[in-house]
Amino acid sequence: MPRWLSSSSSRLPPRVDFLGIGAQKAGTTWLWEMLRADPRIWLARGKELHYFDRSFRYPSPNLLATDRFLERLFSRAAHNRQFRRRCWTDVRNAISHRDWELLRWLLRYYFRTCGDDWYLSLFQQGSGRVCGEITPAYAILEREDVARIHRLLPDLKIILLLRNPIDRAWSRIRFAWTLGEFDAVDDFAQIRAAIERPGPSLRGDYLRTLEIWESHFLRPQIFIGFFDDIVERPSELLRDVLSFLGLEPGSSPGPRLRQNVGKSREAEMPLPVRCYLAKKYLPDLEKLSVRFGGHAERWRAEAATIISEGVSGTTCRDRPINPDANYLTVPRWQCIPPDNKKDKVSIHGRANGE
Repeated sequence: MPRWLSSSSSRLPPRVDFLGIGAQKAGTTWLWEMLRADPRIWLARGKELHYFDRSFRYPSPNLLATDRFLERLFSRAAHNRQFRRRCWTDVRNAISHRDWELLRWLLRYYFRTCGDDWYLSLFQQGSGRVCGEITPAYAILEREDVARIHRLLPDLKIILLLRNPIDRAWSRIRFAWTLGEFDAVDDFAQIRAAIERPGPSLRGDYLRTLEIWESHFLRPQIFIGFFDDIVERPSELLRDVLSFLGLEPGSSPGPRLRQNVGKSREAEMPLPVRCYLAKKYLPDLEKLSVRFGGHAERWRAEAATIISEGVSGTTCRDRPINPDANYLTVPRWQCIPPDNKKDKVSIHGRANGE
């Protein structure tokens, strides 16, 4: 094997220390950018590996749905044709940039048979560092797939970022509009149909995600944060995430902490859409508010106000959060629900972002 293709990392067994599982449009790209800037952390070279959700059961990219490379190479199936296009593009770009470390990783990713050993091998280059990956679609995994992850990685740490589901849904619509999936964002029937599809509905079902993942992983293994804190207190959020991962606070990325790395086209949320989303999510927000208080309580109050008053005369842009408002009513490291059952909630950190 050519010298530049041989691994220069130590031969310690590959390990995965953490997964970022979502939520979609809730700050995962921001988190990925912040963590990969830390030399103590090694993230998979692609932000979203989509290994555990590669089944056609999921509304996810299914490039790895076919296990064997030779079948992916010659099959006429649409997902395999897409796999080949992405494979050649990524390999060509790595060669043109003379990024041999990336090329080594891509050869392992694209040219080997998929399986658990293959998945673990993708983290071999990160030996000696805290290793992980962020795939927001893991938030919609079914129970048996989360159980499989636990069997493979029982000591895994989980990072879940939550955002007001009303704003999260609208952010996803604006992103789809940016990609050309919508001609306009003022067609209520079209927007409602898009939101009610199985994929978007699952991605906004935080209670389902929490119930499934907490049924397999202990709550101290799960960091739950809130999007609002990327706007209000990004440095503290990053510090809390690092502490959860067992790392001391590093040097601050500076202005990049407040950078919007997933920007979509701006559009005001039509009032019918906002009222529809408020009614859709209020029952969940009431339960989230009881459990988490703080930001979740504000989300609940806003949804209730939208429904009761019809938000007369207001428009609903993705609006900035008041940095002076004290929405947090619980300590940073131990969020206790109103009934004070300490075994009910253990949250490492308060924050979440997009």
